Amino acid sequence: MQAKKPHDEIADRKSESDETKVALQARNTMAFAHAVQHLFAMCLPPLLVFIHNDLQFTWTQLGVIVAVGSITTGLIQLISGFLVDKLGVKRVLVAGFSLLLFGLFLLSRSQTLPMMILSQFFFGVGNSTFHPASFAEVSKATRGRGLGMGMALHNIGGNVGAAAAYSIAAVLATIMGWRSALITMISGGAALTLIFALKYEELPAPDEDTEESETAAASDGEVEKESSRSEVQTQEPAITIWMPVVIVAVAALLSGSFSRGLNTFLPTFLTTVRGSSPAVAGMLSTIMLLSGAGGSFLGGKLGDELDRRWIVLVSAIITALLVVGLVQLPITGVPLILILVAIGFALSVARPCLNAITSEACPTGKTGTAFGIVFGVMSLGGSAITPVVGYITDHYTLRLGFLVLAVSFLLHGILMMRVKDS
Repeated sequence: MQAKKPHDEIADRKSESDETKVALQARNTMAFAHAVQHLFAMCLPPLLVFIHNDLQFTWTQLGVIVAVGSITTGLIQLISGFLVDKLGVKRVLVAGFSLLLFGLFLLSRSQTLPMMILSQFFFGVGNSTFHPASFAEVSKATRGRGLGMGMALHNIGGNVGAAAAYSIAAVLATIMGWRSALITMISGGAALTLIFALKYEELPAPDEDTEESETAAASDGEVEKESSRSEVQTQEPAITIWMPVVIVAVAALLSGSFSRGLNTFLPTFLTTVRGSSPAVAGMLSTIMLLSGAGGSFLGGKLGDELDRRWIVLVSAIITALLVVGLVQLPITGVPLILILVAIGFALSVARPCLNAITSEACPTGKTGTAFGIVFGVMSLGGSAITPVVGYITDHYTLRLGFLVLAVSFLLHGILMMRVKDS
């Protein structure tokens, strides 16, 4: 083989540097987009108290409204993952954000339960596109460059966006009413969607030549592992290939039940059980979710060094115990803030590991489909739990509902131990 000339080596290094820069830009853009998506996905929970007081809906009815969005997100997400693999990230994301904002606009105009349910249908269709598209893009951007930390940074974006949603929505609704608060937020979202549609250039799908060169260049063995895994997959039946994804999806269903139930009813819990005002409850929820950024960072770092399954299990045990403490201990003030910070931190440690396990477990070339399945089932878990917690609140206590949520998160950690270490 003829040796490369010095100027060829310089050109190769420059090309690699440019590719790395583009990948980092894509990863950072997706993290910001994740923040925006969670900002809108989580703006409804802090508004439930306002809607309850305005329209006199029961908590069960409000749980059904939230569930419709989650059910639609879950079901359409299964299709969205396939569309991402076929149509590309950018087209799917732009269409999804547009439908999401349209659904929230309908919600802001709604006076009746059927109208609110319809608005959540459109919201769910739009919301279903984001996770399959963004996580597939992050997977491409972090090939051989720290998958766990890449997923952690992406999750941090979601943590920040969700945290901001509680305070922004609660404060705006206190000042101008919940309908005007939604319109104000939608206007900003429409502007960001337009900028994304005009400016973003998605990463190309890796071809065989790229995979071979990355395999030769990789220093940490991640890409070599993926290449050898691809060869094994061609000799295995489909049920065997997809079984790890199925196990992760079931665990994600339990995790989604916990996250959606906690995020939906935490402002209500703080208002009705702990005596906080809606604005303060929103800010406390923000503090909890912001602490999740630190948990995601730690989870990503540990996930690149240790067995990710054990990290998920330990996170689940600690989180469940903290939620029991939140429910059973008569705490207010600083102790309440500290336990909320601990809950947000502990539960977020698991998420980057679950996402990284999904990326490694999925069949070659089916990243979007795999994330669509996992996040689709996760959303369905969330859709099932909100009316259940609402019913428990109407007929028993919200404390009991939170204990049910804690058990679901503990079970998800136990189930993740069934996924084979790749």
